[in-house]
Amino acid sequence: MKVQTEQFGEVELGQERVITFDKGIPGFEEYKEYVLIPADAEGESPFFFLQSVEAVEVSFFLVDPFTFFKDYDIKLEEQMVERLQLEDPADAIVLTTVSVKGDISGATTNLKAPLVINNKKQSGMQIVLNNKDYQIKQALFQSGDTAARQV
Repeated sequence: MKVQTEQFGEVELGQERVITFDKGIPGFEEYKEYVLIPADAEGESPFFFLQSVEAVEVSFFLVDPFTFFKDYDIKLEEQMVERLQLEDPADAIVLTTVSVKGDISGATTNLKAPLVINNKKQSGMQIVLNNKDYQIKQALFQSGDTAARQV
């Protein structure tokens, strides 16, 4: 299957890579099918693009939050576990959206509403965590953080 992306042009991906968001993503409910593409060819970066299969202009810049926030902890309510059909916690991929205005060193991530993907069933959803410590615009890089230069 060929997928058009703004970041990489046309990419060839297997149909099994399509992740379905049954209710879409808030603000983009009409788009249900996405593919997850590593930001670098080697797959060593904690950054990804979640690209809509249906619209080239719909793409989300994501990060593995555990890379930057070692204490990040999400507790999925039983209802969410059932909706995602998660049988094993290891089947879940948790990613957060990244906003970059200008330089990457000022990037923020949304720890309050991560995307949770069932890697076995290829289904996903965005959930809102009931944790007042997690911010919608959490600074991704702390001042002096050298990881910002390694993106």
